[in-house]
Amino acid sequence: MTKRLQVLVCDGPSCGLCHGSEALVARIEARVESNPALAGRVFVANLTCFGRCDEGPNMLVRELDEGEDGELEPDFEKLEGVRGLYLGMDEARVDRMLDEHCTRGQPIAEWVESYS
Repeated sequence: MTKRLQVLVCDGPSCGLCHGSEALVARIEARVESNPALAGRVFVANLTCFGRCDEGPNMLVRELDEGEDGELEPDFEKLEGVRGLYLGMDEARVDRMLDEHCTRGQPIAEWVESYS
């Protein structure tokens, strides 16, 4: 079975207002909808804050549990230790993250961190 993924996008005051994460959410949604390899398998949701505000906008890619709703913000316990945190995202970085991490299952080694 193909893994279902969730892309969590920070929408806290810094990422949301100062760094424009809302535009990146729209880009992710459009890319997912138009790509058969991602549609129905990759979901995007807002997260209140990753606590790395100066480095935003920030995102986390994580595997969803069976039956888990990918459009809902998860409990923070589910994020602890997940290797999928991307900092300082922009449109080009989002595209590469979707192509490599979400489509091919290859996290971008030089960008990705574990969330703690």
